[in-house]
Amino acid sequence: MSNITLRIVNESGDTIMNSLSEAQLRQEISTLDNEKWIFVDGRMVNRSELANVEVADNATVIVTPKIVAGRV
Repeated sequence: MSNITLRIVNESGDTIMNSLSEAQLRQEISTLDNEKWIFVDGRMVNRSELANVEVADNATVIVTPKIVAGRV
């Protein structure tokens, strides 16, 4: 059984989803805009590469807004 944790960080706070399967994780990420960074167990992954990344059953995935220096 998968126990993947997805944490989505945004300006209004964090959304945390627990006990996701890999399919549920991919579905949740597919609904987000492209202006996000994705980290799987601390490793940055491009959205286009996510389909090729094997996500462990107990992985932590964090999605954050892209940070651009000098932009507020």
